[in-house]
Amino acid sequence: MTTDLPQGFHRFGQEGAPPVVLLHSSQSNTGQWRELIGRLQDGYDIIGVDLLGYGKAPPAPDAPVEGFRFSDEVPRVVAGVQQLVGEQPMILVGHSYGGALALKLTLERLLPVQALAVFEPVAFHVLNDNEPARQEIESIAMQMDENAPLKSTATFVDYWNHPGFFAALPDKLQQLMAKQAGKVAMDFAALMGEPHKLVDYRRIDVPVLLLTGRHTQQSARRVAEQLHQVLPKVGVKELDCGHMGPLTHPQLVNPHLVSFLARQTEQMDA
Repeated sequence: MTTDLPQGFHRFGQEGAPPVVLLHSSQSNTGQWRELIGRLQDGYDIIGVDLLGYGKAPPAPDAPVEGFRFSDEVPRVVAGVQQLVGEQPMILVGHSYGGALALKLTLERLLPVQALAVFEPVAFHVLNDNEPARQEIESIAMQMDENAPLKSTATFVDYWNHPGFFAALPDKLQQLMAKQAGKVAMDFAALMGEPHKLVDYRRIDVPVLLLTGRHTQQSARRVAEQLHQVLPKVGVKELDCGHMGPLTHPQLVNPHLVSFLARQTEQMDA
């Protein structure tokens, strides 16, 4: 495979095959897709993107956290993908923060996206200010802002998993994750401050697979419900897992992604 990759970009599979771009969640990196990559590598040109501040990507810009937006993340993603696959039609796959970013890339046609698969894209900006789901996630963000990095990270990780999850992790991993607390806060700012409204997502006219977890949090569930109402070509599937399903239950999540990609690839080739 090509060795001349942009910083924080990873390539797997077969160059020249249909491109698939993978966007991970906050506090993660391309490694979260390891099992999916293994399933896809014989038939796709797979581009894994470490988002700013994670994995091998550059750090996020040194600017006020509250001012960070998707527009700070997008140019690097677009430039790197275009460098590797040009203007070939592609399929985006995203989880959580990466899923919300994938929605923006598709909506604004910043890449030639032919289909989109997302697991609980946490596009919190589609929620009304007075909704309990919005208030819930704003409370989590506020707790993170008020705490030191280690405690802030515990709040974030336990919210998306379960109480005590972070404390049970090895100390070395806790420290590594705590170093990313600043970027996690930036991710929240981007998710809540994105200017697009719910109605705007009606303009996404490509097939979308929207996967959700049966045991997820109110904030993620409500976003998925709202998107289900407006995306014109969406199929929704609820799986027996939580918000971190792509990491905790790849055996449940990935078969649906593989099947969706296969169907869309057949149509692209037709």
